[in-house]
Amino acid sequence: MDLVSNITQMLSSSLVSRIASSLGLDRTLTEKAISAGIPGLLAALTSLVSRPNGAAALNGAIARQQPGLLSSLGNMLGGSTQSNIIETGTSTLTSLLGGETISALTNAVGQYAGIGSAGSKSLLGLLGPVVMGALGQQQRASGLDATGLANLLSSQKDNITRALPAGFSNYLSGTGILDGLGASADARARPSYTAMPPPTPRSSDRSPYMQSWGWVLPAIAALILGGLAWHWWRPSPTETALNTPPPATAPAGTGASTGAAGLGPKPASIEALENLRGIKVGDVDIGTQLADAETGMRSAIISVQDVSSAQAAVTPLTNSTNEFVRLTKLLDQLPAQSRKTVVNTIIATRPALDQVFDKALAIPGVSPIIKPAIDKVHTQFDALTTA
Repeated sequence: MDLVSNITQMLSSSLVSRIASSLGLDRTLTEKAISAGIPGLLAALTSLVSRPNGAAALNGAIARQQPGLLSSLGNMLGGSTQSNIIETGTSTLTSLLGGETISALTNAVGQYAGIGSAGSKSLLGLLGPVVMGALGQQQRASGLDATGLANLLSSQKDNITRALPAGFSNYLSGTGILDGLGASADARARPSYTAMPPPTPRSSDRSPYMQSWGWVLPAIAALILGGLAWHWWRPSPTETALNTPPPATAPAGTGASTGAAGLGPKPASIEALENLRGIKVGDVDIGTQLADAETGMRSAIISVQDVSSAQAAVTPLTNSTNEFVRLTKLLDQLPAQSRKTVVNTIIATRPALDQVFDKALAIPGVSPIIKPAIDKVHTQFDALTTA
């Protein structure tokens, strides 16, 4: 049995699409985040059960899981119960693994997949119940107690290690999440180094003749061979002309860079949101959360292609907008210059947002569905101009 594969197979392609849409995330990035999140959670739980009372704590948490969640998850996405699932999942994981571990795993998944901390937190809040629900199924099918559950996870160490994306493991180095998997997982999290070349023989090991002339013959041979190779294998001018691709024509400057997969070009004003990260109110990184919230708005609205996708986008668009409104209320606590920087950066993104809003509103049947949420965004931008 491969526990990672079993859990991954539960998340069908259509279910992953619905998860991405409900969270306002790009589908490709969501798949990448899930590929890291599932083995990451299993690694953290494996480390948990290796500690005193860890197996009993996991056993109790699984027993408290909502019955039937795995089979009904798809119907809950985008609905009124979605936020409750995420909050419960996040709370359960935090209680089991500790705030520092969950924070480290959230940041690792967000940075590896490029979905930001807010998107990663929500996704792990959904994946937590899925992973523990799958563990519960295996536990009940095999009649395992807490010790048997710990043994089950321990038996999966190799599978979990192989499933960890190589680049993702680097983000987990030093977090303790990989401790339960042993040396092989820890080695994957360390940067690799090029082997040192063999030592050069000491001069005392060479004959007097080789010390004086030993380098001449190899050098002459290399020159001769190099000249012959160039003569016989160099391409003719005709071949060079035929095989050389025409130079790429650079598009006219638009002030935009390529955005996340599926989101199209990312305007320069949206890129500028990254400069807000690190601007804090107390312990709250308001810059990061504002940037993630506005990126979530844009991701949600770009996913709209028809009436069905518009309905699916309403919840993530509204959630991102509400988060945006909540955070802007904290602006008054910033120093004047920082507040001015944040406000001006956010206001500068309005034309780019309006462009994708107008495109979505022009789709037949979509306007009545998403216009109320868009009007709320416009109201907030109008309030920002007087901040």
